[in-house]
Amino acid sequence: MKDLFKKLGFILFIAFFIGIMVACGADEEEVSGDDGNTNGDSSEESASSDGEEVELRMLWWGSQDRHDRTLEAIELYMEKNPNVTINAEFTGWDGYWEKMATQAAGGNLPDIVQMDYKYLAEYAGKDLLANLNDHVDSGALDLSDVEDTYVSGGRLDGNLYAVNMGANAHAIAYDPAMFEEAGVDAPEPGYTWEDLKSFSKEVSDNLGDGVYGTQPSAGLMGFKHYLRENDTWLYNDAGTALGYEDDQLLADFLQITVDMIDEGSAAPPDVFKTAGANVEQFPIVNEETAIVMDLHSNQIIAMQQAAGRPIELMLQPMLEGGELGHYIKPSQFFSVTQHSEQQEEAAKFISFMTNDIEANDILNAERGVPIATKVREHLKESVDDAGKKMFEYVELAQEYSREIDPPDPQGSTEVESLFENEVEDAIYYGEVTPEEAAANFREKASAILAENE
Repeated sequence: MKDLFKKLGFILFIAFFIGIMVACGADEEEVSGDDGNTNGDSSEESASSDGEEVELRMLWWGSQDRHDRTLEAIELYMEKNPNVTINAEFTGWDGYWEKMATQAAGGNLPDIVQMDYKYLAEYAGKDLLANLNDHVDSGALDLSDVEDTYVSGGRLDGNLYAVNMGANAHAIAYDPAMFEEAGVDAPEPGYTWEDLKSFSKEVSDNLGDGVYGTQPSAGLMGFKHYLRENDTWLYNDAGTALGYEDDQLLADFLQITVDMIDEGSAAPPDVFKTAGANVEQFPIVNEETAIVMDLHSNQIIAMQQAAGRPIELMLQPMLEGGELGHYIKPSQFFSVTQHSEQQEEAAKFISFMTNDIEANDILNAERGVPIATKVREHLKESVDDAGKKMFEYVELAQEYSREIDPPDPQGSTEVESLFENEVEDAIYYGEVTPEEAAANFREKASAILAENE
């Protein structure tokens, strides 16, 4: 009997020893990050090596298509980093900045937020965004495959507050089939604002009741483009006042929309205002307009998917005798907030979204042309039809672009809200004349910006 117990004890010892060796081997494999991935990316190198549980929150805006793609990429990251949990928060553009402001006031911003170029200076200036320079230096945020031209837009005073998620350009979308049905040639680069009014009227007339040539835009993005064509800018260098001196510039820009709505070449506001910034509900999707103004090039992906038919991109109108209005910009950024207690881990996730081939196959350049060279070269050959159009458009826009203006100053969110409510909407609904809107905007915007002095 003693011999039997000895044998059983020896067997249990051997089994225990083998179990320990297997577990150690598994631990070594997990630390190495070798999951059989042959994409040649370095995403595993940014994974947490200590295995401590990490929980992050991430907030972004966008279409349903962006939500779906981003959630899938997050799932991939959590599969590769099983100690990390990322809780997603997302919404449309409408209401996004109000949500951000509420969270900022409550000291409860998520670890990672999607950031826009025009709000970057404001949030960084309020010390709400983390400086990522140290994480670049440590390698947690790997930008070694990114040209500086793609990085510089996220810097202020030498500090990196945001990582560009894709190159982008101001654009117009149009439906080539609707132009063909109307018997109107699609415009070529170099067409003017007067040309826009002319072919939009022709499309409206030829396609009948309830269909319009253009979804107009009397918005601030279009006005900024118009100002660049007039060799000036919305803000002065110090951000303490408006940068253009003649109110007739704004009045002339607004008059284009007034004329187009009055003559029936552009849709009235009841056709497009309910869509807000949701590209999947723009009237071009339902063939109510042949053109939609003032987009960013990456929005073609969600728009064409929603429409289920080819949509094309074209340049903005040119001002006869004017300067180049286009510029290449960061489509949007990811930033790490100062409220985050896991800033290095948040930086690692941004690095993953920047460099990982598999993740970018999922994202499909929906946020813009990727900034990492290997990702950009990979996707350019593999993106779908809408993605190819975006790549080609950004290349075209570069030929008609000049240097981007500095990020908007603090107070720009108030200026933007003022413009939308008391200029843009008032023009759409005929509540004021262009001259009245221009004078009112100068008075109230000047008061907002004077607080920066």
